[in-house]
Amino acid sequence: MKHSRSIIQSVIKDIIKGNRRLYWFTFTKLKYLFLSVNSFFYRKKIKSFKISLLLPSRERSKKFIRLINSINETCLNKQKIEILLLLDEDDIELNEYKKISIDDNYKSLNIRIFIKNLNTHAERNNFLANNSIGDIIFPINDDIVFKSNNWDFQIDKEFSKIDKTPYSLWINCGQKYNYLHCDFPLINREWFKKLGYVGSEFFKFWYLDTWICDLSFRSKKFLITNKIEVFQYSAHSIKDEVDNTHLKNLQNDIPQKDLITWQNTKKYRITDAKKLK
Repeated sequence: MKHSRSIIQSVIKDIIKGNRRLYWFTFTKLKYLFLSVNSFFYRKKIKSFKISLLLPSRERSKKFIRLINSINETCLNKQKIEILLLLDEDDIELNEYKKISIDDNYKSLNIRIFIKNLNTHAERNNFLANNSIGDIIFPINDDIVFKSNNWDFQIDKEFSKIDKTPYSLWINCGQKYNYLHCDFPLINREWFKKLGYVGSEFFKFWYLDTWICDLSFRSKKFLITNKIEVFQYSAHSIKDEVDNTHLKNLQNDIPQKDLITWQNTKKYRITDAKKLK
C-alpha cells in the first residue's frame, strides 16, 4: 500500500530522482567518451572474444527458433559464438529443441544442449556459465531477438577498450533510461571469476539483471553502448507472448517474494561490489 506524501515530500523525492538521473547520465556518457578516446589515442587493437550465450528455456521451441534466426541473420562471426541451452528433463518440447539444434539452417551455430533440473533461474545461468568457455558471458532470454548487425564485433570493440578487469557491458534493450538499467547486461570472465556466479541464487526467478546492474553502480565497473540492440517480445506487454512458462514464473507470489528478498539483500550486494574493484 502506498503511503500518502505531502507536497514537500513529493518535491524532495522528485529532486532526488532527478539528481540521480543527471549523475548517472553524465557519468556514463563521460566514461564512454573517455574510454573511447583513450582506446583511439593508444591505438588499442580490437580483440576477438569468444562469446557464451546463456539460455535457459522451457516449452518455447518456437521462440527459440525466432531467436536463433536473428542470431543467424545478424552475427558476423558465428565461429566465436557458443549457445548454451539448458532444458528441464520433463520439458514436453525436448525433442523439438533437439531437432532444431541439428537443423541444416543452424549448422553454423555452435548449440550445446544441457538437460538438467535446477530450481531457479540464477542456478540455471550459473550452471551454464560454469560450463562455458567464453571470454564474455551473455545471459539472454528465449523471447528476445538481435536487431543490430555485427553485434558480436561491437562486443569486441567495447570490451577491447577495457583492461583485464571485471566489467559489465550494458546494451540497448529499449529502456527509456538506459543508464539506469539494462535487461540483458553482459559480463566478462574476470567478473565471473571474482564473484563465482552470474546471478545471485537468493531469488526464485527475477532480479538476475537487476543484481548485475546494482553491482555495476556500486563498483562503477560498467560501460553503456547503444551499438548493440535487442528487442524483447515480453509477455508483460505483448498479450500473444503469454505462455505456460511465463505464467509459471508468476505463480505462488514469486515476484513479490523476490522483491522482499531484494530488499533484504543489500548488504550482500555491497560486499560483492567491493570484490569487483
